[in-house]
Amino acid sequence: MIVTESAQIIAHHQLTEEIFSLLLEAPKIATQVKPGQFVMIRISDNYSFMLRRPFAIADCTQNNIRIIYRVVGKGTKELSKRKPKENLDILGPLGRSIPNLKNKKIALCAGGIGIAPLKLVASKLAQTNELYLYYGAKTKKELLFLNELKALCGKLILATEDGSWGKKGLIVNFLDVAFFKEQKIEVLFAAGPLKMLKNLKIKLKDFPQLIPYVFLESRMGCGCGLCYCCGVKTINGEYLRICTDGPVFNLHQVELTSLEL
Repeated sequence: MIVTESAQIIAHHQLTEEIFSLLLEAPKIATQVKPGQFVMIRISDNYSFMLRRPFAIADCTQNNIRIIYRVVGKGTKELSKRKPKENLDILGPLGRSIPNLKNKKIALCAGGIGIAPLKLVASKLAQTNELYLYYGAKTKKELLFLNELKALCGKLILATEDGSWGKKGLIVNFLDVAFFKEQKIEVLFAAGPLKMLKNLKIKLKDFPQLIPYVFLESRMGCGCGLCYCCGVKTINGEYLRICTDGPVFNLHQVELTSLEL
């Protein structure tokens, strides 16, 4: 059930120059969260920030949720100024959860801040599946939660664009389809920039036996499917709403070009 909640900020840390971790006490929402879902946060009572912003849920306990976000505009810049003990108005949990999978070999592919939703996904899937993580970022500093992820995933392949850690280059370039076939990996979950997801779709076009799920992002007005401003076009020409039909979609079933601004 979707609820609104006045959530108190428990902790708010700056992880890198642009990336922040926000821990919120939100028991009404936290008790319902499933991997893949997200929340909408009202940044401020100021008229300029009237609409809530969507954020993936990276961690969840019985009472708390954590979001990891990058400062990219006025809204997230304003959010980065909020202090512990302040309250934020939150709507959630929103969207559909990931499929219920057991006894599978699963690959995760995260680009940059895309690690946020995949962190919660990994925590859930690791209980009954074997995981392999492909994780790339701009620099070593932006590779987050490596110790936690190592405990969840059987194998980590890391890459940075500047070569400061792991392989040098974009993480999609290091996805080894031959390895996927050899290890009989059946499912992939990916989250990251739109360009990364487009490259991933090209990479996997000759690997039809793999089911690739991707987390899609879009500007949202309501988060509940009423405003229809977060549509993504399917290969059949229909439109689905990221907020209610997603945010997780089969990569082979959606037209990513429909998300270009």
